[in-house]
Amino acid sequence: MSYVLARDAAADQLWFEFLTTKTIDRASKRKLLAQGFTPAQLLEPDCLSRFNEPEVAALLSAPKSANLSAVRPLLPCHLLHWGKQTSAYIQYPVLLGELHDAPLALFLSGDPTCLDRPAIAIVGSRRASRDGLRLADQMAYELAEAGFLVVSGLAHGIDAAAHRGALRSGGQTLAVMATGMDRIYPANHYRLAEEVAAQGALVTEFCSGVAPHRGHFPRRNRTLSGLCLATLVIEAAHPSGSLITANAAVQQGREVFAAPWSLFHKNGAGCLHLLSQGAQLIESPLAVIQHLGIHLLGWAQLASEAAVHRPNADQTACLKALKPAERQLLTLLGDGEHDFPSVAAALQCSSRELLLLATQLELQGFVEQTSAGLRAVRHP
Repeated sequence: MSYVLARDAAADQLWFEFLTTKTIDRASKRKLLAQGFTPAQLLEPDCLSRFNEPEVAALLSAPKSANLSAVRPLLPCHLLHWGKQTSAYIQYPVLLGELHDAPLALFLSGDPTCLDRPAIAIVGSRRASRDGLRLADQMAYELAEAGFLVVSGLAHGIDAAAHRGALRSGGQTLAVMATGMDRIYPANHYRLAEEVAAQGALVTEFCSGVAPHRGHFPRRNRTLSGLCLATLVIEAAHPSGSLITANAAVQQGREVFAAPWSLFHKNGAGCLHLLSQGAQLIESPLAVIQHLGIHLLGWAQLASEAAVHRPNADQTACLKALKPAERQLLTLLGDGEHDFPSVAAALQCSSRELLLLATQLELQGFVEQTSAGLRAVRHP
């Protein structure tokens, strides 16, 4: 569920102490959250009777910190916690929540509903070439335009180009940080962070007050890949942080794409290594979308199942009104299966326009892309 920080200082303090305390271990915290426990319930007189667990008694007896400033975020933010859902409001990201090592909580500043979109990570070198920056911008622009949430790490180089490409398209982008919400890193990306929060969101698993540390970035990278259906590595050296993100994606059962580079391009060695290990070769943003077709069906099913279990959730509320072009496509498809060229000709549109239109409908669960073309799976 979503908890808004800075409304109740006492409850904020309890969340901070719960996430940082060494009194109980991470497995015990996860066990409590799975049962629907929240730290604010420690303030209730019947807490021990409601949660008859030794972990709750340990939390009640733990020494209390007097430092409230540590939980004050720089920007207004939500706290999304893993575990049993007790609200129909913004939920913990469904893909990330499936992982055994998912963060217990995420701090989010911006639009929390952007997490309802299927996400694709774009990562790469901080010292990227002009071609790498151009490709990252192009990929992000077209993927965001197609309705995907573009996710990156707010770093210099490829990350910044991906965020800016998504912003330029009018779509949404998410920056996953390796610091607390009160520390923008790098500092000269504060303006970019504001733009991302205004058109998407900033997210971190670290409490406010946490400064940049090299040990935090691998954790950030696992969260970044865990939020996404796939990770695109645009330009990367070998070894590099981008390869850590790609390896995390593989361990999490997610797709990895990589751009091809010359053998003489030092910053392309990481991409060539990934391709030799079985990563998908990037040809274009539309090729990425087509390849992810089957994964979108799984994502839509997972999101639908999560919505069913939300208390008082209105499953139709998240479906936007269909546009005339979308209705025209569904009418044309009927109950059959049709190839892309014939559908594009019937609609008098380009293959690119049709793929974008089909992807928007696929994200809403109306169509699926098959080896033969397109098929409607339901009608409005």
